[in-house]
Amino acid sequence: MSNNNKPEDQRDRLQLKDQKDHAGSNVNDSTNRAQSGMPDTRGMGLKEIGGVILLLVILVIAYGLYQMFFG
Repeated sequence: MSNNNKPEDQRDRLQLKDQKDHAGSNVNDSTNRAQSGMPDTRGMGLKEIGGVILLLVILVIAYGLYQMFFG
């Protein structure tokens, strides 16, 4: 299977085409993603996922320190 015919690539191309055809779908998609509470890591590599996890850990630690000193 060539790189252009991977199911993930086809899905992404069709999704982009659909978003261009229907401008209102962008708002709906972003709203649905925001409501799930989880970042979309489907196309991310290990470094990017590690960065997201590190960011979340830093935010939790910062919140804990804030609560300890100002709460």
